[in-house]
Amino acid sequence: MKITYYVAKVTIAIMLLFFQLSCTEQSTVDESIEVADIKEISVESRDLVTSMVEELMRLPNTPPGISVAISYDSNIIFSEGFGYSDLKMKKRVTSKTQFRAGSLSRMVTITAFAKLVEKGDLNFDDIVYQHVPNYPKKEYPFNIKQLVIGLSGMPHYSDRDSLEERHYKDVEDALSVFSHVPLSHKPGDKYQYSIHGYTLLSRIMEKASNKNFHTLLNDELLKPLSLLSTGPEILSKPNIEMSKLYQLHLDGINKNLPTQINNPKDYSYSLAGIGLVSTPTDMVKLATSFTNGFVRKDIVDTIFERQMLNSGDTIRQGIGWDQNWDMADRKVFEQDGSGEGTRSIVSVFPKHKIAISIMTNALRLHAIEETAHTLSLPFLTAPSPEKQPIGDFELNVKEDDGGNGIKMKGNLILNGENDRLIINPNTENEEMYKLIYLKRKNIYALIHPEGILYTEINLNNKIITGKVMYYRGPNIHKTSGEPPYIKFKSIP
Repeated sequence: MKITYYVAKVTIAIMLLFFQLSCTEQSTVDESIEVADIKEISVESRDLVTSMVEELMRLPNTPPGISVAISYDSNIIFSEGFGYSDLKMKKRVTSKTQFRAGSLSRMVTITAFAKLVEKGDLNFDDIVYQHVPNYPKKEYPFNIKQLVIGLSGMPHYSDRDSLEERHYKDVEDALSVFSHVPLSHKPGDKYQYSIHGYTLLSRIMEKASNKNFHTLLNDELLKPLSLLSTGPEILSKPNIEMSKLYQLHLDGINKNLPTQINNPKDYSYSLAGIGLVSTPTDMVKLATSFTNGFVRKDIVDTIFERQMLNSGDTIRQGIGWDQNWDMADRKVFEQDGSGEGTRSIVSVFPKHKIAISIMTNALRLHAIEETAHTLSLPFLTAPSPEKQPIGDFELNVKEDDGGNGIKMKGNLILNGENDRLIINPNTENEEMYKLIYLKRKNIYALIHPEGILYTEINLNNKIITGKVMYYRGPNIHKTSGEPPYIKFKSIP
C-alpha cells in the first residue's frame, strides 16, 4: 500500500519556538522540513515513538536498555533512552549512554574512507597492494571497492585465523589474525561479508593518510561532525557513560532473563569493523553526513549505487550501506550491527532527510530493520487518522513458514485502549501481541519479541483483514510486495 499524506511547510522561527516549549531536550529543526503541523512532529510523533518503545520494553526478552535517536537533515528531533544501562546499580539509559557499535563500526570507517577519497588520497579502483605492498599476495588482486563491498573473496572468520584472546595494540598487529589466509573465491564472483576486510581497509587508510587509525577518525570525522561519544572501545578503562553488556537466555531456568557479561570479548582485532562504541545520536549525525553535503554527492552516489557480481547479477549490498525499502516504498539505506552485548542499526531515508539509529545492550531485537522503519513513520508521514473498527473479532490466521503457511485461530481485540492480536487463544500455545494505532490511515505497530512490526488492519463489507510484515533486509525488491509474516481474516 502506498501511503500518501498532505504536507505544509513551517518556518524555522515557529519550529524553534515550539521545540523550546515542548521538548524535554534542546532540539533544532531545519526550516524546510515538511509536516502537517509543527505540534504533531514535536508532540504527537514523539509520543508515538515513546509509546512503541515503552511497550517493547515491557516484553520479558527485550534488552535491558535501548536508546533511539531520530534526525531531520542536520537536526536531532528525537533522542531518548529506555530501560537500564546498569541493572545492578539501576542506572537508566540516557541519550548520552554509549553502546558497543558492533558492525556499525563499519559505517564510521566507510565515512572516514569517503573523506579520503574526496581528498584524493584514495580511489575506489585502487588495487589494495598499491597502499600495503607488504600485505601477503593472494591468488588474485582486488581493489578497494571490492574490499569494502564484500566482493574481494576475503573470508569472514575462518578456521585458519590466528585470533588470540588478547588486546591488539594497533591495526598492523591485528593484520596478523588473517593476513595469511587465502581468498575463498575469485574477487567479484560472490558476496561474502568480512570483518577482516574492514581491518585491512583501515590499514590502507593509515598508509594513505600517514596517520594512525585513531587520529585519522578524529581528524576526518569525529571532530568535524562533533561525534563526541564515538571511538574505540577500551575495556580496561570504559567511559563512565558506557553501558554494561548483557546476554539474554533463550531457554532453561533463566529463560528471557538478562545476565551481565563480566568478561566481554576484546574486539581490538578489528576496530574498523566491530570495535567502536557510540550513541544513536552520533550515529544519526553520521548518517546525515551522506545527505547534507559533508560527503561529496558523487561519492555518495557511488556508495549508494547497486553493485554487481562478475556474472552481472545485482546484489543487495552497497559500499558499507545496504539498500532496502519501507512499506510505503520509500528507499532507505541502512546497516545493522550485532556483537556480544549489542544489537544496533542506523537507517537513512535520503529523499526525506530522515535518519534513525537504535542501539541496545544485548544481542536481541532481530527485526531491527522493521523496528527502525516503523519508529520512523510518525516523522515521515503526517497524521491521517481514520475511524477504526471496534470489537472482538474471531480470526482465521495464517503464519508464513517459508512454504504453505501454518493455519491457526485467533482473536483481534480493538477497543482503542488495549488493542491486541491473540493467536491460538486459550491454549498452551497462546501468543498475545500488543497493537498501537499509529493514526496513519490503517497502520498499526505490533509489539513482538523480535521487534516492532508494521501492521495493516482493514474493514471491508464487515470483514476484517490484516497483515503483519517481517521482511528483514537488505532487499533487491520492494518490501511492500513481500509475503506477510502473518495474515488474518475475520470469521463471518
